[in-house]
Amino acid sequence: MKKISVVAVLALAPMFGAFAGSGIKNQNHMNNNTQKQPTYWSVMEVVELPDNSPVVMRGRIRQNMGDEMFLFEDSSGTIMLEIDEEDWNGNTVRVDDVVTIYGTVDKSGRVAEIDVTSVEK
Repeated sequence: MKKISVVAVLALAPMFGAFAGSGIKNQNHMNNNTQKQPTYWSVMEVVELPDNSPVVMRGRIRQNMGDEMFLFEDSSGTIMLEIDEEDWNGNTVRVDDVVTIYGTVDKSGRVAEIDVTSVEK
């Protein structure tokens, strides 16, 4: 019985390797940089991603829309951010400051916004 189990495991091992290397686009997008710096998603790219996709974005927070909602802008467009008070990490951000946003895509129908987990200045 043990010989059959070992043979079965060895036969299935290549399949697990294929699954492990397949990765989804957003993981590859962030991890293929050989210099260990994050690769930033543009607003144009983010709106096409599925719900709950992790993203890192670089740009400017242009306007406080109230109730923890902010308008974010990069060279490709604008998107709404939801930033809880603790996610600012003590940073004070002005309109012209360039920031890095870490978060996840939050889609409601075709409308995407970013649920921010951290802001870096």
